[in-house]
Amino acid sequence: MNTLRFQFEGPQATPQAQASATQKPCNRSLVGFDAVRAFAALGVVLLHACVPYLQNPMPGLCWSVRDQSSLVMDCVFWGIEVFIMPLFLMLAGFFAWQTLSRRGARQLITTRARRLLIPLGFAVCVVLPIELYTWVLAWVAEGIVEAVKLKSLKFDGVVDRDLWGLSHLWFMLYLFLYGAATSAIAVGVARSRTGRSIIERLSQPRTLFACLVGIGFVVVSIAPEVVWGFQHAFAPVPSKWIYSGTFFVGGLWIASNDPSWSWVRENTKTLAICSVMLLVAAVTLGRWHLSSGALTDTVTTASLSVVTVSAAWSVSLFVSGLSLSIRRIPRWLEYFAAASFWVYLLHHPILGLAHLDLKLMMPSVGPIAKAMMSFSISMTVSLLTYEALVRRSKFGKWLGMSFEFAEPDAAEPVAAEPVAAGSAPQVDAAPQSDDAEHPWSRAA
Repeated sequence: MNTLRFQFEGPQATPQAQASATQKPCNRSLVGFDAVRAFAALGVVLLHACVPYLQNPMPGLCWSVRDQSSLVMDCVFWGIEVFIMPLFLMLAGFFAWQTLSRRGARQLITTRARRLLIPLGFAVCVVLPIELYTWVLAWVAEGIVEAVKLKSLKFDGVVDRDLWGLSHLWFMLYLFLYGAATSAIAVGVARSRTGRSIIERLSQPRTLFACLVGIGFVVVSIAPEVVWGFQHAFAPVPSKWIYSGTFFVGGLWIASNDPSWSWVRENTKTLAICSVMLLVAAVTLGRWHLSSGALTDTVTTASLSVVTVSAAWSVSLFVSGLSLSIRRIPRWLEYFAAASFWVYLLHHPILGLAHLDLKLMMPSVGPIAKAMMSFSISMTVSLLTYEALVRRSKFGKWLGMSFEFAEPDAAEPVAAEPVAAGSAPQVDAAPQSDDAEHPWSRAA
């Protein structure tokens, strides 16, 4: 494989970079990533549907209610938590490189700004206030806080510390900033012989991958709450920024060195075995850490770090490799892939309210059934509102989330290219043009 190359002069890509980026291996064979995007979005909603029923609650995470706990829901939650955002970030980095190499640094940052920051602004102004009052209303209903808090919004102690931040929208901000940093580095490297030399040394396949995994080990060893907790804030948290960034850079590296994912294709079976073993080990050790608080020695801390980071990489690569065999996806999956970004934006307050209602109205129903009901309610409401308010509307176009099915006589479906960070999930069924972008740059 080649070394990572920044072949850019200022904001525009050179003809050589454009030619490299338009090779077919990066296009027709990636339609399966739309299926990954759709099912990963389901995974995110299921992850949050499990929250009230955890045996080992996530430190730092405020939720609307706490209900009966379940071992099954606890294992499902932490299993998804280990790999779901690394998977999104790796694929976002992969498609960001395609945009960068084909269209240049300026287009990368401007499209990410338009397609991530507009939805983020909408969600901060509309979705987050609804979520806040849903949470406080639930606490009032359960007698945790007084009704006056609905007006004052002044809290004490742990609640005040953990309540304020971007909630699930953190991913959008991080993704935009990764795109901005990538653009700035690309321009700087293109203008600096020393910078190009450093990048070439660091981007040798074994060297860069070892660095990324090693950085992950160190970060999780120092701050386990990067994975085994929730770091809630309005600005990026350094440890979370660095850990998440390793997977984004990993996606850039794959796009530059192995855009057809040949190594992953050849090792899918090995990755499957490693993924199962590492994920089971990570969930087992992580749950033990949460229940006992037992990270008092170097060996235990290092062990948790190694299995967590290794599981995240292994599962992300395996899922990506598995999707590469898909050449065509059904229309319903196209639709859901297109709606996935809206689902991501909207599902939190719907789940919070559903969890409260289920606790108050069905106290005798088991936690697994409640989790599945809340999941179904959130998905149904999110998809209905997408169809009614977003898919064909001016509002949807403004958010970048409008979607129409391709004509029946259109060319064979191919995966759309990365939608600038924060773009609406659009699946093009025709060969993509330079303006087509892929939703992996968006949050999910």
